[in-house]
Amino acid sequence: MKLEEYAMYWYQTYRMPKQQKTTQQTCLSLIRNHIIGSELGALELEDVKAADIQRFLTDQLMHGCKIKLKHYSRVGKPLSTHSIVKLRQILIAMYRQAQKEDVIIKNVAEDTERLPLPWKESPVFTPEAQRKFLAATRSRRFYAAYVLLFFLGLRRSELLALTWDAIDLRRNTVSIKKALVMEGNDIVLRNSTKTRASIRVLPIPQEIKFVLQDHKKKQKQEAQAFGDGYHNEFGLLFTSKDGSPYNPNYFSRNFKNLIKHMPFLSDNLHLHSTRHTWATNMLQCGATISDAQALGGWSRPDTLLNVYAHSVKETQRKAMKKLYKEISAF
Repeated sequence: MKLEEYAMYWYQTYRMPKQQKTTQQTCLSLIRNHIIGSELGALELEDVKAADIQRFLTDQLMHGCKIKLKHYSRVGKPLSTHSIVKLRQILIAMYRQAQKEDVIIKNVAEDTERLPLPWKESPVFTPEAQRKFLAATRSRRFYAAYVLLFFLGLRRSELLALTWDAIDLRRNTVSIKKALVMEGNDIVLRNSTKTRASIRVLPIPQEIKFVLQDHKKKQKQEAQAFGDGYHNEFGLLFTSKDGSPYNPNYFSRNFKNLIKHMPFLSDNLHLHSTRHTWATNMLQCGATISDAQALGGWSRPDTLLNVYAHSVKETQRKAMKKLYKEISAF
């Protein structure tokens, strides 16, 4: 059996049923656009050597990009390091299964060189920039959404999936248990989050409670003004003007446009920067890694440590200064 044939068999049989649709689209795109139709894909599975896979990964790294837009093409340009890492993971997992099925003797994909993911510091809002942004958007329709992003560290999918029955204004908590995502061209509300760790209950301060109460009142007024065409069937906090779920991509684009029109903000900032900002602020305020992990919904602490290493170092610096002051006082 050719490698490309086994790749599709393996994915559809073993991996695809376990994945959500958005992840399926990513994996299928990598298999169809890069493995199928390649020189590697045309080889018989049992004849492939580690060197063949290494050459394939190197070629993809140098010339594997398939993006072709109307006014812009990156075909033949370098493929992202993240995609190369994912391709290697797919091949290793595929060969592991082939080994279990006695199709091959050795997992040659494991003998290839692992490509390190590039590290870059995630852009964050400074405390001053955060205050200015919220002050400038106080009269905006989605001001309450921006407050939740900055002070609860929500993912975009979690924010836009929030329903009023997940808000407990007596206990001052928000339950994160759903996700709003794009599947192709469709907006889909899932009754599950990104991972099991993403399901969580977050405490909210009194100030955010007042913001949510005000938002609820404005939403009712908007529904009355819109009339019979208003249908918020899921009871979402943030919707289009007719009550329908809001397109996540539009939300990100609108947020980016707001930043562009604020000269005091860096162009590198984007919607997910609010989550980076929240995590950074939590660590700077003295929250433990385990608390930040639980509140932010990360499944593993090393993800938090890798992405926010600069914040941990800053916390360490403050701890060392505090220790020095205390000891030097004696």
